Amino acid sequence: MILLYVCGRIKRRKYLKMKLLRRKVDDYLLTWKSQSDRMPLVIKGARQVGKTASVMQFAQQNYVQVVAINFVLQKKYKQIFDDGYEVDDIVRNITLINPSLTFEPGRTLLFFDEMQDCPTCATSLKSFKIDGRCDLFGIFDGRQLSRNRIE
Repeated sequence: MILLYVCGRIKRRKYLKMKLLRRKVDDYLLTWKSQSDRMPLVIKGARQVGKTASVMQFAQQNYVQVVAINFVLQKKYKQIFDDGYEVDDIVRNITLINPSLTFEPGRTLLFFDEMQDCPTCATSLKSFKIDGRCDLFGIFDGRQLSRNRIE
């Protein structure tokens, strides 16, 4: 059974219904998942090319629980890092905002979408790697990355 949690309001759960074409990224995601010592995965790319849809399709097929947070659509989740970057604090803050969310060790994917809108989010990646409780994906919009780049 796949439990998909989408934090906040999304008009349709299109990720549950649509079937996507097979892409090169699908093989990469499977290879990443098969590694025992995997790092949090950050996907960067142009807008509207299917980054989120690819991750959501992969998550449905490979995880029991998926917690998806979009920092553009769900601005209230930006505050989950206010107490620091310890995984326990972040998970507690997420569940305070939405008590129906659960994190099952080793079987949960935490998916941060539109990370460019929450710069503090990137700092938490190391904590999730060290903790190892759940896998972590992050997506940056390529257009925003080039705008925010320090030269």
